[in-house]
Amino acid sequence: MSHNYLQKLLFPRRKHFNDTENLIADHLLKLGGDVVNKTLSSLSEEIGVSEATIFKFVKKIGFEGFQNFKISVASNFRENIPHEGELTAFTDISKNDSALVMAQKVVNSSQESLENLINSLTEKELLDALEIINSSETIHFFGQGASSVVAFDSYHKFLRTNFQCNYIFDYHMQLSYATKLTQKDCVFLFSHSGKTNETIEVAKILKKNGVKIISLTGNPNSKLVKISDISFVIYSEESTFRSETLTSRILYLTLIDILYVNVMYHNETENKKSLDKIRNALNVTKTGG
Repeated sequence: MSHNYLQKLLFPRRKHFNDTENLIADHLLKLGGDVVNKTLSSLSEEIGVSEATIFKFVKKIGFEGFQNFKISVASNFRENIPHEGELTAFTDISKNDSALVMAQKVVNSSQESLENLINSLTEKELLDALEIINSSETIHFFGQGASSVVAFDSYHKFLRTNFQCNYIFDYHMQLSYATKLTQKDCVFLFSHSGKTNETIEVAKILKKNGVKIISLTGNPNSKLVKISDISFVIYSEESTFRSETLTSRILYLTLIDILYVNVMYHNETENKKSLDKIRNALNVTKTGG
């Protein structure tokens, strides 16, 4: 899929950058493909940081050195063009493509995004999130609009665990319910933009009450990330183009699957009992059950 390589490279890592590293990242994104014509010395002068600081930065994002970084950019960089008003965020799809070719491109985009997801995750993030979940008495799932659909699917999945779970669709009810939660609760908040006012207002109330917040968003610099105890930043093409949440929905659900499987095996005996009870209860809904 067509993409800006630097955005794809830097975006998932931004929440781990300090102020100086964010300054470097912003300048590299501004330069785009022109970064290959720069030297450490010229970048140092333009950004106002030392050459050693830039060298450490490229090491931090996975390169042996600055020259190695430039070669990678030169090999992979393709400039984005504005996509406001496009039907989808799949930027290499054409109206002249056959139905099967469109299908292949959509699947390829999802595969690439899933690879980006696993490369952006860290062991510490997962372990910190799992510690919060496993030490909670009740797990709640809130979102607005399309994010509410993802929240509901997540609730439906975690309902199979040994935890008490809760999902609320209505914003006013979310605000009201948030006032009753305590440090014993864990709340998953979903907002692709990270700027959804309703979700941020719910987060503020939760934070005031000491509730543990795990957020999933596509915006590493959002207020939601700052409020949350743990935040998983989901990079997808829509994160760049601000289009409908197509690929990102798959990524959110996959991350929830990752957490769910880890939780199920953390207390396998009790979770299996819970799962068996649900399966037995649902037998009446099946023919011959």
